[in-house]
Amino acid sequence: MKQEQVVTSNRQRQADPATKNLEVLQAQFPGQVALTRDQTAKACGFKHPVTVDRLRQRGLLHPNLTTRRPVYPLTEIARFISQ
Repeated sequence: MKQEQVVTSNRQRQADPATKNLEVLQAQFPGQVALTRDQTAKACGFKHPVTVDRLRQRGLLHPNLTTRRPVYPLTEIARFISQ
């Protein structure tokens, strides 16, 4: 039993940074799976939403383009922040 608890706590300490960032984003934007350009800029701490467009052009952020406007999944934003 003790050994099992130690293994679990070690796994919690070694949590992926992207997972940690995803939890923070989910708390900041409850009930949302993806964010708009303006919301993404705010979540990343950018002053201007144009920065998100520039990161997209450079291939560093990958939006979901199935809708009329590009939306950025929370998992993608968390991955970018953890890099």
